[in-house]
Amino acid sequence: MPDDPRPADDARPDDATAATPDEAELARVAVPATVRRAPRYGAFIVAGALVGVVVGLVVAVVSGGDGRVTSGDGGVLPFLAGQNGVRWVLALAAGVVGAFVGGGLAVLADRRSTRRRRAAPQD
Repeated sequence: MPDDPRPADDARPDDATAATPDEAELARVAVPATVRRAPRYGAFIVAGALVGVVVGLVVAVVSGGDGRVTSGDGGVLPFLAGQNGVRWVLALAAGVVGAFVGGGLAVLADRRSTRRRRAAPQD
């Protein structure tokens, strides 16, 4: 059973098509839009943090020296004992700095995008 109670040969227009505005009405009420391409801050911050961690680990490995760092068992956090502690702390610090640098780059990209704001293409 069809949902429409009208017979199939009924040629009356639907209410939606009767209320469709013409070109002149659309041109009168249209508001020009602008296109703004804003950066994704989260992606910039995560990318900066990852780059910072990698750079921190590379610096820690390259500048590791002869490994004469002596310490006990690391205390409460045994994975921070000796050379591993230096690597973890340096990677964490570089990751935080990288996250801030990534956030700063996102802000600069956002400011640059507001200067280049342009009107949307009209078809």
